[in-house]
Amino acid sequence: MEKNEVLKQIKDASNGSKLKNLPSVHEWFSTGCTVLDLAIANKFPGGIPVGRIIQCYGGTSTCKSVLATTVSGCAQRKGGQVYYNDVEYTLDPAFAELYGLDCSKDSFNLLNSLTIEQLFDKDVKEIVEDKTQLKTQKIMCVDSITALPSETELEADMEKGTYGTSRAKQISVGLRKYISRLANNNMTLFCIDQTRDNITGYGEKEVTSGGRGLEFYSSTRIYLKSDTKIVNSAKKVIGLWVKFIIKKNKAGVPLRDGRFKILFDYGLDDLASNLYFISEQQNGEGPAKKKLTKIKFKGEEKKLSTWIDYIEENNLEEELQQEVIKLWHETYKAPDRKTRIW
Repeated sequence: MEKNEVLKQIKDASNGSKLKNLPSVHEWFSTGCTVLDLAIANKFPGGIPVGRIIQCYGGTSTCKSVLATTVSGCAQRKGGQVYYNDVEYTLDPAFAELYGLDCSKDSFNLLNSLTIEQLFDKDVKEIVEDKTQLKTQKIMCVDSITALPSETELEADMEKGTYGTSRAKQISVGLRKYISRLANNNMTLFCIDQTRDNITGYGEKEVTSGGRGLEFYSSTRIYLKSDTKIVNSAKKVIGLWVKFIIKKNKAGVPLRDGRFKILFDYGLDDLASNLYFISEQQNGEGPAKKKLTKIKFKGEEKKLSTWIDYIEENNLEEELQQEVIKLWHETYKAPDRKTRIW
C-alpha cells in the first residue's frame, strides 16, 4: 500500500473518531444567579460547564467561596458527587448549608490536599480513575489553589526563598496531565484563585499568583470584585453587591458582565439580582444601584423592596426569571448580517 493511501486512511479514521468523541458541553451546574448563568452559557439553564476547568478569582471578600459552595450544592441536587478540597481549612457546614450544600449527605466528600502534587497525582487521579463512577457528574472545588505549596516549597527553609517557579511549574504540569481525563470523566475542576498587586507596573493592576498555567488551561475565567456594601436601617453592613466579569469563555460568549447580591444571613439573592439587571437595562446609562427605585415589571413601576415583597407573595420568581432571560437576549442581540459562506 502506498504512503499516501496509508496517510489518508489514518486521517479518515482520526476524523471519524474525533467527531464521535468530542467532549461537547451538554450539562451545566447552576451558579444560583440567573444573570451569571446566562453570562457563561448564553442560554438558560446554564452556568458552569460540566467536565471543564474553571478559574474563579478576585480580591479578598469577593464571595469566591460563596460561588464555589453554591455551584457544589447545585451539582449535589442533580445527583452528582461533590469533592470539596478545603485547602485553607475554613469550610463551615452551616455556611455551606446556607448556600445550598449539604455536608451530611453521602454525595459530599471533604478533601484536604497538602501540596500541589497531592492534589493532582493523588486526589484528582483517584477520582478520574474510579471506573464505578465513570458516567457520574462530579465537581471538585479547590479552595484555594493559591494556598497550596509545592513539595519543594514545603520542604525548603523559609529563609532560602519562596520557590514560586517550582509551584507554577507543578500547577501547569498537573493541569496538562488531567485536562483530557477531566472532560472524559464528567468532572469539573473549580479552582478558586486570589489576586495580587502587580508590582511590575505593566499590564493589569491585579494578577493571579502561581503562574499562568491555570489561566491558559481554564475553559472559563470568572473575575469577582466587591462593588457596594448593603446596609440596613441601623447603618450596619448586612450584605454585598458583587460585580462579575467573564474574562475568558470557551463554553459561550466571553466578556459578559453583571452584578449579583449576597445577604450574609440569607445567601445569594437571585430575585434582587434579576431586578437589578432589569433596572440597569431600563434606565440606560449610569449605575443601576442609584436608580433601583425605577423598576418596571408587569406593566407597573415600583421600588425594589416593594417588588421583592410582591413577587414572593405571589410566587412570581419564575415569571421574573423568564423576563430576565428575554431581556438578556434582546440586550446582547447581534446585528443582522448576511450569512457568511466559507
